[in-house]
Amino acid sequence: MKKKLSYLLVCLLTTMMIMSSSILTFADEAYDSVDIKANYGVVIDYETGKILGGKNIDAKVYPASTTKIWTAYLVVKNVKNLNDTIEITEDPMVDGSSMYLKKGEIFTVKELLQGLLIHSSNDAAEVLAKYVSGSIEEFANLMNEEAKKAGALNTHFNNPHGLPDENHYTTAYDMAMLARKAMSEEVIREIVSTKSISFKQQDTATSKVEFSRYFTNTNLFLTSNDKITYKGKSIPIKYDIVDGIKTGYTDLAGRCLLSSAVKNDMRVIATVFKSSGTNVYVDSRTLLDYGFENYSSKTIIDKDEYTKTKRVLFTKEKEFIYQPKASYKLVLRNGESTGSDYSYKEDLDYDLPIYKGDKVGTLEVYNGNKLEKTIDLVSTSEIHSTFAFFTESNFFKIIFKIILFLILAFVLFILYIALRKKYRRKLRKTANKNKRKNTKSSRNTKTSKNTKHTNTKRKNPNNIKRKPKR
Repeated sequence: MKKKLSYLLVCLLTTMMIMSSSILTFADEAYDSVDIKANYGVVIDYETGKILGGKNIDAKVYPASTTKIWTAYLVVKNVKNLNDTIEITEDPMVDGSSMYLKKGEIFTVKELLQGLLIHSSNDAAEVLAKYVSGSIEEFANLMNEEAKKAGALNTHFNNPHGLPDENHYTTAYDMAMLARKAMSEEVIREIVSTKSISFKQQDTATSKVEFSRYFTNTNLFLTSNDKITYKGKSIPIKYDIVDGIKTGYTDLAGRCLLSSAVKNDMRVIATVFKSSGTNVYVDSRTLLDYGFENYSSKTIIDKDEYTKTKRVLFTKEKEFIYQPKASYKLVLRNGESTGSDYSYKEDLDYDLPIYKGDKVGTLEVYNGNKLEKTIDLVSTSEIHSTFAFFTESNFFKIIFKIILFLILAFVLFILYIALRKKYRRKLRKTANKNKRKNTKSSRNTKTSKNTKHTNTKRKNPNNIKRKPKR
């Protein structure tokens, strides 16, 4: 019996090992292996997020200053006006790359973002984090919460700048997905593609800079003519198709780089971690070129070409113009086809007035009978009701609210009066009922007394001795 149990246990363990091996093999085959010197890297398609190639893409790495791309994204998403000013209330005490911010200086949020992403300033990171969340700890919580929503499930942030911390880590794939999210913001694309920035000394009502600063972008893909050896040739580091994103370095993390490049109407994002020297640029270019050489982008819906109008009765403009919020593209391996024919279905849903950028419905994209994508439809023009003077005027809106309030108050008053009358009727009814009950009880008591008195009178004569007649 024991031998049979041992045999079954061995078989079970062997089966589990085979299944585990199969799963790992499947995971490895989910993306193309790319030969790079660094141990960790990935290249993804920007439009779809599809993994095009990589190496150890889910292994734990330290992100160093590439962290700042996520910090910048959260600042942009949580600050309504990037021209808001921030006064430096204390000298930031933080190591590493710095803008050397001084107490009393005043910068706009956008200027601090420029220092953060172009010069990789750690002090700017802390100032912005505190401005958004009140403290470094709360901002780190925000970073982690939003990272999970973005699909970075193997990432944990402890600070906004990426200085060494054992509990501050990510993966090549996670960071690529976060970079993709950040690059969806136009202001971030603008800043990370900027080659240099200067802040001149000044003292005004809205800006105070104690000394001038000039910074060159730390991303050598944008600025450097120094040479690297790539595919057996000596070429400049500068790569014209690259338009960002962010560098990083610590002793623990090594050289790190997030890169974005556009070619043939296709954008790809590459990440490289734990590299050394200029190898980080060689590996990054290897990944970027691999994506462009082996894949192509096919546009299914071009938002600029899919522009339509909708007539609306009783409006001043008679119609409004709308289009998809974004184009829909597929990334295909060379020689791969899209498959079935594509079809679309619109579902308009709107209320007047409509302003530019307002959502007015959805566009469903079908591949054969399968729903493949749902895209918001947005207005590119304004449209107002013919009666806008009444329906959109702030004055009439206030009057309407006042009238509505008075009507509501009147209804509540009538309801109060009705309830009060009902309550009083109930009280009177209860009082009358109690009165009748008391009257009846009184009558019963009186009758009882009379009866007793009568009985007494009838009984007494029998007890009285009559005097004898004489």
